[in-house]
Amino acid sequence: MKSKSPKALDALCAENNKIPGIIFRISYWTAEIYGFGRHIREYACYPKWLPLCINTDHGPGFRDTPLPSELSSSAPVQFYHAPSRVKSWPTFSGKACYCLFSPYVFFRRKAGIVQSAMAKGTIAFPAHTTSSIDDVSNIQHYIEQLKALPDVYQPVSICLHVSDICKGLHREFSDNGFEVFSAGTVQDERFAENFYQIIRNFKYATSNIGGGYLYYCVEMGLPFFLYGNEPNYINRGDQNIENGQYTSYKQHSAYQEMEALFSRPVLEITPAQVEFVGTGLGLRDGISRTAMSLILYGTLLKCIFSLRWLKYLASRMNSK
Repeated sequence: MKSKSPKALDALCAENNKIPGIIFRISYWTAEIYGFGRHIREYACYPKWLPLCINTDHGPGFRDTPLPSELSSSAPVQFYHAPSRVKSWPTFSGKACYCLFSPYVFFRRKAGIVQSAMAKGTIAFPAHTTSSIDDVSNIQHYIEQLKALPDVYQPVSICLHVSDICKGLHREFSDNGFEVFSAGTVQDERFAENFYQIIRNFKYATSNIGGGYLYYCVEMGLPFFLYGNEPNYINRGDQNIENGQYTSYKQHSAYQEMEALFSRPVLEITPAQVEFVGTGLGLRDGISRTAMSLILYGTLLKCIFSLRWLKYLASRMNSK
């Protein structure tokens, strides 16, 4: 896959702001973004024209406890990639919680996507921001650190989240000679396909913070390592985390375990890293395809007969 020009990356911002299709809009958004909905439906043999009435984490992560938005969601069922997060789900919620087999890994294996025999260099995932969270760290310092990586990791290319492209970060990297990629917008059903077509061309992967890409890269065979100055996050409106400087992600034991395992440049994946990633992706604990199908149909019926869901639908439609 060729890197995108700055102008092509600029166009992603306009795509990201388009109103999504009706099914995306009436489903619970966490189960739809980054192409999740497409692959969850395929896993469960569930029609693409039916909404998903479940709440999910939107990728494998490093939290120990549920987010406020997850606890307050009207979805009748919660899903997490990691079994430890399922265990942390409070019984007082009155809702069931299950372990999700990674929709991305299901897609990759079904599509037969593997690392290219011609793979070379390193794909870097700079800490990404959102519309509510900014990174005010010195990006030029991070750029110089990437350039200083040993020859075995060169050349380094960049993969950016659409939020950072909308803030112009792609031009910082492009102006410094890096090839820049993006897997697309948050509502792009091809996101997983785009993502894997990017990373399969590299031997190694890195970031200055842990993220879902760590799991996906290691699962496919790319050694991953943390490297470079950490982001300096400032929250300007996300209700799930503290306002102002955002550092609480470092306090979670899952994040600390990840830091201990991936804290230095490596040339090979260790057994401990394989174990960590497999657990975090739900590869052993994720529910079966049959069980997922039964849950999706069951939650759909429950939502259809729920006045609360009708109010939810009305609010979703009115918000667009």
